[in-house]
Amino acid sequence: MNISKKFDDILTSPWVLWGISVSVAVFMWFYAVDKGEMIVNEKREFLCRLEYRNLAPELGIRNAVQEITVEVEASENVMNRLEYDSILCEVDLKRLSSGKYREPVKATAPQNVRVVSVNPSRVDIELIRLAGRMIPVEVTLPQDIPAGRYLEAVEIVPKELNVKGTDRDLAKIGSVSIIPTFQELEGGKELLLPVKIVQSEPFEDEVTLEPSQVKMSATLVTGLPRKKTAVNVRLSGKPFADYAVRSVTTDPAEVMLQGVKAKLDSISAIDTETIDITGISADQTLIVQLRPFKDKEISTMDVKSVKLSVQLEPIAAQKQLSGIPIAIEGADAEDMGKWLVSPAVADVTVEASPSRMETFNLEELGLRVFVDLSNIFLRKTTLPVRVTFVSDDFKIVKIDPPTVTVSAVGE
Repeated sequence: MNISKKFDDILTSPWVLWGISVSVAVFMWFYAVDKGEMIVNEKREFLCRLEYRNLAPELGIRNAVQEITVEVEASENVMNRLEYDSILCEVDLKRLSSGKYREPVKATAPQNVRVVSVNPSRVDIELIRLAGRMIPVEVTLPQDIPAGRYLEAVEIVPKELNVKGTDRDLAKIGSVSIIPTFQELEGGKELLLPVKIVQSEPFEDEVTLEPSQVKMSATLVTGLPRKKTAVNVRLSGKPFADYAVRSVTTDPAEVMLQGVKAKLDSISAIDTETIDITGISADQTLIVQLRPFKDKEISTMDVKSVKLSVQLEPIAAQKQLSGIPIAIEGADAEDMGKWLVSPAVADVTVEASPSRMETFNLEELGLRVFVDLSNIFLRKTTLPVRVTFVSDDFKIVKIDPPTVTVSAVGE
């Protein structure tokens, strides 16, 4: 019992309690330093790149603010490890349409870092509606290609780019092009090249290309330049009156030309000799010679003729037969005069081949226009106008009026 009492006296001694307190404080200080916790904080300002989220694809931002100032607070150890891009600054544009707005800026910092202030805390933005336009990619050749060398089998992927901007800026675009160097072309490898816009005036707003780079492959060869050129068929005359030309094709559809590049560039097609199709009434297939160029510096590559196919399709003509009296059928003979038809005449539009339409007459057609009173017990009713004819070459296109009113005399 005395030993226990002495032990309690020692533990409650002021000196022992002071020693324990000092030991705990020293231990906590070393622990805090070792763990790098914020004992002494410092503040620092960063320039933060501003990102715009959820912008509708048909909209653009005019004169967008690119950077803002963010002040953060953290311990010295944390601050020394803090990187510029670890602080995120963004503006949410969700559900906004074209117009002017003042939107809040949201800044996000890593763990153990506190955002003190954002300047400016709101940014003024103007959203503008963009238009899109597909523009083919052109190749601008370098000036140092030696004489006698030219490009063959040029392929560009994609061949067209989607250019977005305001209508006013898009009107300033002359072309979009890639500019490979002679060394790149001579290497013969597939190239990934940036696309450049050729414009007549400076743009007022941002104009974007999608994509901004394209793939190009080509072969740099020695000799006369070559070019694939479409075949242009020269026809004279018209088919028989009952037919029209549905399609004209050649095999091959393109032929390879060779010659001086400047002259090749000016040629869009090579003509065939003229073929007369006057009066034909069936499809035609024949061999047609290509017309040689007057300029001897341009020639075809081993192709002097093509197979020509002319396909026809039947056509029809229409004619309106006006004022045809509407007869009454289906009533007893003694009752025929007791009925009135209103209106009493109809217009009938018939269709046939043009040649048949030129030669027919009503007697030959055997046209009958009537209403049928069979099984009609009403004194006044509306009935459809019916038409029959004996010729198989014609068909009815329209009856006007399609219905008439039939009433008993005196009704």
